[in-house]
Amino acid sequence: MPKVDRILVLGDIVGYGPDPNAVIARLQSVRARAVMGNHDQAMLDPSLLDWFNPHAAAAARWTQTVLTPQSRRYLTSLPKYGRVGRHRYVHGSPRKPYIWEYILDELQALEILMRLGDRFCFFGHTHLPRIFTTEGEQVPQADDWIPLPPAALVNPGSVGQPRDGNPDAAYAVVDLEAGAVRFGRVPYDLVTTQAKIRQAGLPEVEAVRLALGQ
Repeated sequence: MPKVDRILVLGDIVGYGPDPNAVIARLQSVRARAVMGNHDQAMLDPSLLDWFNPHAAAAARWTQTVLTPQSRRYLTSLPKYGRVGRHRYVHGSPRKPYIWEYILDELQALEILMRLGDRFCFFGHTHLPRIFTTEGEQVPQADDWIPLPPAALVNPGSVGQPRDGNPDAAYAVVDLEAGAVRFGRVPYDLVTTQAKIRQAGLPEVEAVRLALGQ
């Protein structure tokens, strides 16, 4: 990533990968500001795993067994909702009570934008880089600055669990003063990560899907 003023993490910090404690330590070391995702909350409330698919539930149960007390305290401290000036960031949806809602279609996004008003909301959960405005949905291209209207929903995509067919880690850089966003991708050592997933005994699908981006 280029140099930025602050890093926002939009949830699901743990739950899929083989290094949950190292991920948390890294976020703390760079003083990232994060919100809680449904996989993070499942570490604290195992009843949520009833809503997970079998592979995700198995990975989450393994994660519960390896989390340190310090990591659990970190997850417990995470809010479900964050602010950057007048703008918002969440994991699933800015609609109270900040439910784990997948924002996937234009009509749904328009309803949210009407309630949100003239501000940006950054969200995750779907693992898909997207921009939703009152004009509709946009699938962004990497490396170009994209001007944003006063109201926009922005999803930077996912690090480690992409769903758009591109296995590289996804991020977005936002210039709040200019009202613009630039999306980017970073390749990483997939083979080593897959080997660590298999060594930990996590579901094979979690290793295979990293290379497919699905």
